This record gives sequence, C-alpha cells and structure tokens, in this order.
Amino acid sequence: MEQISLDQVFRENNLKRTKLRIALLGCLINAKHAQSYIDIKEGMGMEVDKSTLYRNLSTFEDAGIIHRINDQSGTAKYAFGKVDHYQGNHAHFVCEQCETVYCIEQTSDLEINLPKGFKAKGIQTIIKGICSDC
Repeated sequence: MEQISLDQVFRENNLKRTKLRIALLGCLINAKHAQSYIDIKEGMGMEVDKSTLYRNLSTFEDAGIIHRINDQSGTAKYAFGKVDHYQGNHAHFVCEQCETVYCIEQTSDLEINLPKGFKAKGIQTIIKGICSDC
C-alpha cells in the first residue's frame, strides 16, 4: 500500500485537523484489518467519549475516508478507504473463530438480477471462513 499522508487526507476532504481526528485516522490507516469501536478506542491511546468517537467515525464515513462493515455479529467494524476505491466489487472476509474482518481488495464482478423496479445502492459481500492466523 502506498504511503498515506494524513495532511493530504484532511486537506482533500476539507476536514479540520484535531488531535482526536489525527489519532483516529492514524489508527485506521495503520490497522491490518477492520476495527470495532473497542479496537479503535484501545488503538488510539487516548481517552475519548463514545459519542465523540462515533461522531468522528460518521464524519469520516460521510466524507468517504472510511467504510463501515456490518458483519452479522452485531458489531460494526470500520476500515480505511472508500468501497469504490477497490477494483471491481469489494468483499470482506470474516473469520468464524477470531471474528476478525479483513477487506478483500480484488474480487470478481457479481452479476445480480434484481426484480423490476429495484435499485441497488451498493453490495456488501461477506465471505466466512477461517483466517490464516487461526
């Protein structure tokens, strides 16, 4: 992955640089897999209240800096990068043992025939199995 400049991300998205946002974005950029709220809070190394953290995650998601993964566990996970940043469809691998969620960058295009009048806004593909660490 190419080196990512925090300054550039903030500048390109017209977002104010705050200590919290710098720590949050750094945590997500450096993560090897999608992060839950608890993972993020622990990885940031600073105290932050829940509503402030979720508000900033929402700001980043609205700006397209990060994306949220709903992996059926009931806990949202967050990963750096827009879904449309990836070539073709964007999938996520969910380990059934450790519940770690990984972004899969290249998957084949899915052809889905929706009923007449239906309009898809996006596709979220979840692949379940056992990761290489388990």
